[in-house]
Amino acid sequence: MSNEIVNKLKKTIEKDSINKSSYWKKYLNSNTDYMNAESDLGFGAYYKKTLYTFVIHFLFLRYFFGQALFQSIIFKKYKLLFDKSKRQIDLNTVRHILTFDLLKKRIKAPSKICIIGDGKCHSVIGSIVTFPDAKIFSINLSETLINDYLVLRIMGILDDAEIQVIGSEDDEILKNKKLILIPSHLKKNLLNKQIDLFVNIASFQEMTTNEVENYFEIIKSNNSLFYCCNREYKKLDGGEELYFENYPWGEAKFYFNENCPWHQKYYCSKYPFIKKYDGIMKHRLASYKK
Repeated sequence: MSNEIVNKLKKTIEKDSINKSSYWKKYLNSNTDYMNAESDLGFGAYYKKTLYTFVIHFLFLRYFFGQALFQSIIFKKYKLLFDKSKRQIDLNTVRHILTFDLLKKRIKAPSKICIIGDGKCHSVIGSIVTFPDAKIFSINLSETLINDYLVLRIMGILDDAEIQVIGSEDDEILKNKKLILIPSHLKKNLLNKQIDLFVNIASFQEMTTNEVENYFEIIKSNNSLFYCCNREYKKLDGGEELYFENYPWGEAKFYFNENCPWHQKYYCSKYPFIKKYDGIMKHRLASYKK
C-alpha cells in the first residue's frame, strides 16, 4: 500500500466536505472507518468469499438472472479478479457486470472513461475488464477514493505506479497513468478533457442538485456519452430532493431510456428475502457528441 497516495487524498478531505449532501454527512463522518476496505460505508459492501457466502449469493443470483449470467464473458472476467482475492461477487457486483455488458454492446470502445461516484471499485473494475485500453478517471469524495484505492490494492488489480492522485487545480494529468483519482472539489480538472464516456450508477441520487448540475456541465464540455442509472425520485435525510427527469439533460440524444431491469429488486437475509427498492430505478445512455 502506498502511504503517499493515501496521505495525498487525506489532505483533500476537508475541502471535499463542501460537496457533501446530508446523505454523505451521515455516512462519512468523524467515526467513519474508511481505512478499512471491508467497511460498509453507504456505497456498497466488500464480502469475503466463503462456502456460505458463495452458496447464498449463487442461489439468489441464479434465481434473479438465470444460468446465462455465469456464462457471460464479463462475468467470467470479474470472477477471475474476485476469486484471486477471495472476494465474493454479490448483487451490486452483478448490476455492474450487466451494465458494462450492455455498454460493450452499444458503444465503440472508449479511450477515456470517467466514473462519477464509484463504490468498492465496481465501476473501475468494470471499465478495466470491459475496455482494457481505456484511461480511467474516478471522481468521488476523498474518503471513498481512499477506500476504493485500498480495495484495488487488496485485489491486486493495479500497481501504485499506474495511479495518479490529483491534489490541486494546477496538477496536470499524466499520460503514463492508467487510473486518475480526483477528489470531488477538483472536478473542474475534468472540463474539456476529451473523455468519451461518463458513468454514474446510483450516486447522483445521493448528491445535492448543485453537484449534479456541475457534473452535467463537465459531461457536456467533453461532448461525451453518459450512462446514468439512478432513482426516479429520492428525498435525503436533510430534505434534498433528487428527480431523475429534472437532471439538466439539455439536448441529449438518448440511445435508450427505460426502467433499469436489473436494479428494481434486491435480496437480503430477512423475510421475505426479496424486496423492491423504495422507488423505481431508471437508466439512460445519453449522447452529447457533436
